[in-house]
Amino acid sequence: MHDGHLAGPKAQLKYIASLLGVLTAMAVLIGLLTTIWLPLIGALIGWAVVGVYALFLFLVIEPGGDALGRVLVSSGSSTPSVAQHSNIETMVTRGEYARAAQAYQAAIDGSPADLVACEKLGQLALRELKDYPRAVQAYREAEKRSPEPRRQAGYALLVAGIYRDNLKDYGKTIVELRRLLARYPDVPNADRLRAEIDELKAMHFEAQ
Repeated sequence: MHDGHLAGPKAQLKYIASLLGVLTAMAVLIGLLTTIWLPLIGALIGWAVVGVYALFLFLVIEPGGDALGRVLVSSGSSTPSVAQHSNIETMVTRGEYARAAQAYQAAIDGSPADLVACEKLGQLALRELKDYPRAVQAYREAEKRSPEPRRQAGYALLVAGIYRDNLKDYGKTIVELRRLLARYPDVPNADRLRAEIDELKAMHFEAQ
């Protein structure tokens, strides 16, 4: 991360210094031939600006970049790096679904702040593995970890949807929808969810 973060500024600094070197040599030549030293003065001002930028780069930007890297990748309780999730997504691309699920679960267990891993595991279990209980577990964990009530309600609605559409367990669906409405009374389409509970109750009793 350290080298990649600074490659752009360092390359720019090297290019500007090379250009200024050429311009300085030309300014000296012009001064010697014409006794006009204004271009050389401009070149010296340019070198002063480059010097200030170099100090800022190596004393401020570089240490800051290192500190940011430590915050992102060293703490076990922080959100895992994008690279870690990228590696797991590569497994998914290769069709290694079970292995990817284990990796996402390890990320969830190892980092209480990793909400993305919960979402990814839920999607993987639901769409590829058809492991609906695992999808339910992943989305429940996402609901616990999310700090936003609106997103929490969204995860709870996903759980209810899995019970209704995938597991065909209308009794559990009713329980989940009731819990959702009790915990998130301001959820959008609350009236429609209440009507759905009544519909599911009729279906549930008919099935019995």
